[in-house]
Amino acid sequence: MADKKNTAKKGGSGKIIAFILALVLISGTFYTVYYLLNRGKRVVNNHSETPTTTQATELTTGHTVKETIMPKLETDDKSDGYLDGAVYIWQNKGYEVFKGTVNDAHTYADSINNYKKLLGKNYKVYNMVIPSATEISLPERLSKKISNLQMENINAIILRLSPDVTPVDTYETLGQHRNDETPLYYNTDKLWTQYGAYYAYTALTKVLDVKPIQIDTLISSTADYNFLGSHVKATVSKETKNGNPMLISNPDTVIYYNLPDTAIVTALIQGEEIPVAMPYYNSELTDGLAPSDIYATKDCAYTVIQNNAVQSGKIAVVTDKYGYALAPFLCRNYSEVHLIDIDNFARNLRTYLEENKITNVLYLNGIMSANSVSKTSEMDAMFQ
Repeated sequence: MADKKNTAKKGGSGKIIAFILALVLISGTFYTVYYLLNRGKRVVNNHSETPTTTQATELTTGHTVKETIMPKLETDDKSDGYLDGAVYIWQNKGYEVFKGTVNDAHTYADSINNYKKLLGKNYKVYNMVIPSATEISLPERLSKKISNLQMENINAIILRLSPDVTPVDTYETLGQHRNDETPLYYNTDKLWTQYGAYYAYTALTKVLDVKPIQIDTLISSTADYNFLGSHVKATVSKETKNGNPMLISNPDTVIYYNLPDTAIVTALIQGEEIPVAMPYYNSELTDGLAPSDIYATKDCAYTVIQNNAVQSGKIAVVTDKYGYALAPFLCRNYSEVHLIDIDNFARNLRTYLEENKITNVLYLNGIMSANSVSKTSEMDAMFQ
């Protein structure tokens, strides 16, 4: 009997041990599955792709965005392009490859929000981010292959801006003019033409509540040289010592709009302490220069266009090189337009604004600058 009891006890203990082992195995399996699922979620959340419009909308702080559908690009011949270094070549024109992420967009927007806080309630702050030619002048079938979606990135910036920062959305306006005979962007350079800048200006005037000047009332001039821009320099290699030959075969001609006769331009040259009178446009041009070389003050710390025909209103435009093409239009609406060059300005911005009695501040940057840590750092430095 004792042996049977002992055997029964051993059998019962064995069942209990087996049951416990089974629970451990089940728990381990469950934990493993849970870990892998959540690991997958973390990988997705940290992926560097831009979000959909729906995802971006969840980040809203009071601003709204709308889906933009551009007209079909009429020049699309269904041909493919190719990468030459960091430049995409299509129809003998160059396009930037944009790899900005939503995190980059949020970093930029948070910086703009912080600038508004540092400036205070007496300042009106506006923000404008310009899409590149890759998004506007390249067919969607190609731009989606080589570049992250710029519309989603710009929307993420707009939705992240605080309610007291006013966004200026130029995407739709530029997109509606993508088939115009006059180009919005240069063939060989990353910058826009003054014609493209004009339509961004019209979008800006709606936000500023001022009347835009009509482009057909302005006097234009043509710098009839063979301009070769930043894309040519970016494609210089051992094989192509002068840059991509297709780009070189398709140089740019620069059309610019004259300033009003009542305008006076002064600028602070780097290394100097006192601004001097300067022409806005460069008269010493030759073949092979970049389109941006049309601006005589492009390497100055700041440029002031004073229009004596306008009695009131001042605005500061904190900008990369995109701002130089827009200023000739904006000076029709303000007595003073101050171009603050983020690459060259070395003063405290608020002190400068106070000294010049400016309360309107526009941050205007190309999308590559808006997604660049180095460019944001340069703007941060203006408050140190």
